[in-house]
Amino acid sequence: MTAISHLEDSTRLARRTRWRGIAYVAIAALMWSTAGIWVRYLTLDIWTIQAGRAFCGALSLFIYLLIQERRGVLAPFRTINLAGYIMVPINALGMAGYMLALHWTTVADVMIVYTTLPFVVALVGWIWMRERVKMRTLFASAIALSGVTFMVGGSYQTGTVKGDLAAFAMVVSFAALVILSRRYPKMSMPAHSVLSGLMCAAVAWPMADFSTVTLNDALLLMILGSITIGVANVMYMRGVALIPPAEAGLIGLLDTIIAPLWVFWIFNERPAEGALIGGVIVLGAVVFQILGEGKKAVRD
Repeated sequence: MTAISHLEDSTRLARRTRWRGIAYVAIAALMWSTAGIWVRYLTLDIWTIQAGRAFCGALSLFIYLLIQERRGVLAPFRTINLAGYIMVPINALGMAGYMLALHWTTVADVMIVYTTLPFVVALVGWIWMRERVKMRTLFASAIALSGVTFMVGGSYQTGTVKGDLAAFAMVVSFAALVILSRRYPKMSMPAHSVLSGLMCAAVAWPMADFSTVTLNDALLLMILGSITIGVANVMYMRGVALIPPAEAGLIGLLDTIIAPLWVFWIFNERPAEGALIGGVIVLGAVVFQILGEGKKAVRD
């Protein structure tokens, strides 16, 4: 009876841990989905938004570390190893890539490129850590990709190579960041993102024009950076520590469903019929992955 009870306790603990990881990633997706709202209210050029967002994101993460560590705020930065420092400019490039992609190409293009994240995470994880990905996850990711393609439909455009490359740079850098956190679990990812945010801001700063920034713009930049970089970064990395990276990448695609809903609710812009159907397909793929893996975990 003791052995059976111990097994049941382990199963319940594993289930709770997994659901906590799923919740963290879902919250991160919710935070990312608000980016379009804040950017839409801003009246600034892309480089000012870029520099302001990155700096405010880094500042919010540093405040988080300050609250968490108190007097030992520098301790998390000492956990960053050589691989982490190599990844800093790559992560900074990814931060910049997201905003540049939205500026250089259509949201539809960015959404389709972004949907490749679970596959890229799986590939980087296999190359770096020889981490195998379950076929169910790859199948669910393929379903999600088809759903996003259906969502954007005819709005996808060709000839926007610059924007597509920026979006893919974001995907690759984020995938590498996810695997970095798995490879070195003791490394402080918030501290790492502070350095990346400061580097991204430093590169964009010379091209920014802060003379045009109003108090309202400054507030929006603070919200944009602290939510889409600060809160989302902490939540996602916590989630990745509890569930497989490829699965986290798939759940993160909830961003593509929630973002159009924000636009409909706030700006009263009704999504196209294809967006609604595609969103249902993406959501179905995520549910298929979550419930399927949950049942398997119970059987195991």
